[in-house]
Amino acid sequence: MAMRRGRRFWSKLIEEFEGSQGGDTHEEFAVRRGVEKTTFQKWLYALRNEHRRRTPPAVRFLPVRLDGIREERTISVELGGGLGLRVQAGTDPSYVAVLVAALRPC
Repeated sequence: MAMRRGRRFWSKLIEEFEGSQGGDTHEEFAVRRGVEKTTFQKWLYALRNEHRRRTPPAVRFLPVRLDGIREERTISVELGGGLGLRVQAGTDPSYVAVLVAALRPC
């Protein structure tokens, strides 16, 4: 009869797998820990998805080089879904990041 293990067990095991630098495949890790590969993968994907839902995606900006100077000194950010943001050049990037995160479509 298969042993039933709870969320605490699987959370700890997945944390160990995620933190390991050994580069084991799912199967190798599961065999060494004496668990079924498919059950291990089910918990791995479920816990990763939970973590992604709780953690907002990071806002990253690409470096931009402006060739020439224009009268209008604004920067436009397209957010998708028909939304956009226009800020004055020189605006604090961390402030723009907060605005983008708040306006990003769900």
